[in-house]
Amino acid sequence: MLLSLYFNFQSAKHEVEEVYDARLGQSAKLLLLTLSISSTDDAALANYKTHFDHWMNNINQISNATADDDQPTAFGHPYEQNLVFQFYQQGQLTWSSVSDLPPLSDASSNIGYSDLLKAGEQWRTFQVSMPNSESLNQYVVVAEKQKIREEIIHEIALSTAVEQLLLLPALLLLLIWLINQYFRPISEMRSAIAQRNLHRLDRIYISKNTTELAPLVEALNSLLAELEQAWQREKRFTRTAAHELKTPLTILRLNAENALKSNDPEQLREDLANILQGIDRTDRLIHQLLTLAKVDSIGAPAFERVELSAMLKAVVSDLVPLALKQDQDISLNAEEVSCLGDKLLLEVLFRNLIDNAIRYSGKQSTICVDVTQEHHSIRVSVSDSGPTIPEAIRARIFEQFYRGASQVGDGAGLGMSICKDITSLHGASIEVTAKEGEMNCFIVRFPITNR
Repeated sequence: MLLSLYFNFQSAKHEVEEVYDARLGQSAKLLLLTLSISSTDDAALANYKTHFDHWMNNINQISNATADDDQPTAFGHPYEQNLVFQFYQQGQLTWSSVSDLPPLSDASSNIGYSDLLKAGEQWRTFQVSMPNSESLNQYVVVAEKQKIREEIIHEIALSTAVEQLLLLPALLLLLIWLINQYFRPISEMRSAIAQRNLHRLDRIYISKNTTELAPLVEALNSLLAELEQAWQREKRFTRTAAHELKTPLTILRLNAENALKSNDPEQLREDLANILQGIDRTDRLIHQLLTLAKVDSIGAPAFERVELSAMLKAVVSDLVPLALKQDQDISLNAEEVSCLGDKLLLEVLFRNLIDNAIRYSGKQSTICVDVTQEHHSIRVSVSDSGPTIPEAIRARIFEQFYRGASQVGDGAGLGMSICKDITSLHGASIEVTAKEGEMNCFIVRFPITNR
């Protein structure tokens, strides 16, 4: 602002000096021509001087009476008192518009502009001589008080400065207000982020969200949601592991203590067999817990084209020894179909379903795995000829830690829950149907759009 004021002042000064110098020069030339014409007539010159003095005296009287030197009068403007015209002939001052002002020039050779100090005032003068009048030696000096120019320059600069001094602070206040308004959401978001911690991962809400901040807020909320889910999974896994491992470890401890105290070989053998059975159950439980943690931690599975028939052949062949142990008949009838999915998760899904059928259908049962392509989906069914699953169990079989047949098997109630989570990740569905004929049936349907 100071630089702007400085350059405004210099520009105003330059322009005013140019205009006023031009006026001095033009006034001097007009005066010289007028006085030269009438200089041969002394009576006419004296008459001009009388009239001029009369006009100036009236201007002075009116200005003094009103105490206002800015208002024009019928005889002219009071500012005329700051202008001086002097006419020289034969090197002598013949006439001056201000009678008590000494001569402003001492030689006809001082033509052009000059600055001088006379009667305690700084004057800006312009002198011009009549061409081809060496014998008469006529010239005119037109002068103006320098303070008038300075006053005009200062008023112009001041008027500009006042506008800037008022405008710029107003603009500054407006900018501060706008910045505060538009940065308030940033401050609000910073405060909201500072309040988030491990125990508070809820969404961030900005009261006056902006177009620029909206994507950032959405990204942060998405991140907070993922962190919340991860934290909930971590807590759930910890609680689950602590709860589920407590019982088998307690049983193992009791069997081990009984084995140490037993002197009966048969009792010792039974206790050791119980320990091995407990170890198997604990191993299965840990495997299920790790599988659950893996499934829970997957946000977006890496899908690829999976040949279901080939994958199911591998899964069934791995589980055949377990089925043969119980004299079970297991078969696979699969069309050559494929779908998009995570191969490892799909293996876990069908391994759990087939393993469940083997464990809970009983000895000498029949287990069938069928893959068919329907109009809108790919249908994979795992059926067994085991005992009928009651309706109450079918309604809750996919809940975590729910064991419908707690008296049979050594599961922790996680297998069917894991199957449900895997099908959800693939946009598929899973259901257990009421027993039709001789078979219980678990059906998984993959939408045709995933092919």
